[in-house]
Amino acid sequence: MKAMKKFLALLLALAMSVALVACGGNSASGSSDTKTDASDNNGADEDYTATLKLAWTVGYDEKHPYTVSAETFKQYVEEKTDGRITVDLYAGGQLGGDADMMEMLQLGTLDVAVTSTPTIANFTDVMVGCDMPYIWKNDLGAMYSVLTDGEVGRQLLDRLQEETGIVGVSFLYQPFRHIFTNKAITSLADFQGLKLRCMQTPVHQEIFSTLGMSPVALPYNDIYSAMQNHTIDGFESDAVGAVTSKFYEVASNLTISAHFNNTMVLLMSDKALSAMPEADQQICMEAGEAAAKASYDCSVANNDAAIQTLKDNGMTVSEIDMTDIYAAVQPVIDKYSESIPEVKTLVEAAAAATTND
Repeated sequence: MKAMKKFLALLLALAMSVALVACGGNSASGSSDTKTDASDNNGADEDYTATLKLAWTVGYDEKHPYTVSAETFKQYVEEKTDGRITVDLYAGGQLGGDADMMEMLQLGTLDVAVTSTPTIANFTDVMVGCDMPYIWKNDLGAMYSVLTDGEVGRQLLDRLQEETGIVGVSFLYQPFRHIFTNKAITSLADFQGLKLRCMQTPVHQEIFSTLGMSPVALPYNDIYSAMQNHTIDGFESDAVGAVTSKFYEVASNLTISAHFNNTMVLLMSDKALSAMPEADQQICMEAGEAAAKASYDCSVANNDAAIQTLKDNGMTVSEIDMTDIYAAVQPVIDKYSESIPEVKTLVEAAAAATTND
């Protein structure tokens, strides 16, 4: 499958190159306005202008890591280029769903996007390691040290580009996800037979099945009514999302699980990036680093505040003995580590980072 993906990516790149030569194109995207040709990229930076489209599927919320990341990228790029490059933001799926955006990035009809690793996994398996359960031990700082400060993160982003033709600018962060129910969860035994709504991602459903639960595929917006109607027994979400959706009205118990982090990635079209002068390319990469730090800070601050809000609204927050749970999911981690080298590398790096802490 990887060979086929690489072959298709090469064909796509060739087609794009031919189209650019034939049209004499020089803009950062199909809709961007530029004053210089790509051949002039080594000229003075002040001669180059562009308008980039940056899209994501979550609604615009100034406290959400998606929005914070996008706004940080926009502000950094526009300030550092003195407004020569501007960034237009499209929230809430205005330009399509996550899979649509991935394809648009490959085609060069979208310039920048924020999406999550479960979506990327449908295009390449190099990011599957980000969805391995419990490897970060509820330590977002350890995750940041590996994916942003360490070499492993950059290696994964480079492999992403090799596999898809899309530039991985930086990893972005959200709070860890936990289990919400109307009964106390104190041990692995309490998971057995629990009808749990989770994301419609094969590896996620495999994880919860391994823990003895019955995964239920439902849109996120259907969680509230499904809990009311007892269609599901519980769901998994981060605390910030639970507050925003007022899930404390339909669930009374939050079990700190931190099974995984719905890791985000800031992606950029190779067409858009390569059309820029080198100095502006560097600015975009630096903007990605700034967005990573902003999303991390936002996630840490908002997670603590959200958990307190859930408590204030009557929700019981409880811990669970993770020993048996870690043991139960280890075969899943081993399975993916043995078949995907990038997963093994990331799992080992996570283990080292959490042990050192």
